[in-house]
Amino acid sequence: MNGSTGARIIRPGKPLFTEGETPRSIFLIKRGTLAIRKLKGTGFVEIARIHANEIVGELSFFDRQNRSASAFALTEVEVTEIPFDALEKLFASTPPYLRSMIASMADRLRKADEMIKRLQKNTVGPNSSVEAPQEDQMDAAAALALAAGVLDGSPDDKPSGDSEGGTPQT
Repeated sequence: MNGSTGARIIRPGKPLFTEGETPRSIFLIKRGTLAIRKLKGTGFVEIARIHANEIVGELSFFDRQNRSASAFALTEVEVTEIPFDALEKLFASTPPYLRSMIASMADRLRKADEMIKRLQKNTVGPNSSVEAPQEDQMDAAAALALAAGVLDGSPDDKPSGDSEGGTPQT
């Protein structure tokens, strides 16, 4: 694509990119919904959903590592592909301390993705939608809170920002 942006249509169930792939672009979602999934055994764990006016693939731009997850279309998805070399010109003028901060955040996001994968019990196929977790399984917010040391993993634990508005007991 030699530095130019381009529109693409991804059909439901098809990948925009796959985990481990060498990245060359980020994507702006124009319409539709993507499921971000990490391989786990013979299935996938869904770690996020990306919708219109969001970007995907930015992590690989900032840390230059292979794709940390796969992006599957749940609906027909229209994306604008923005090659890395088109972004390089903008990023080159970023101060080194800011580039270092961004790389650190990218590293933390990759680690959080891995933690979610380890803690999530539900797996799906690439063309599946994710079912609601069983009562004895924690959701992604609880998994992140557990990883951050906010919760101890007991069944009564809920992140402090939950919809019930409770405060943690000491």
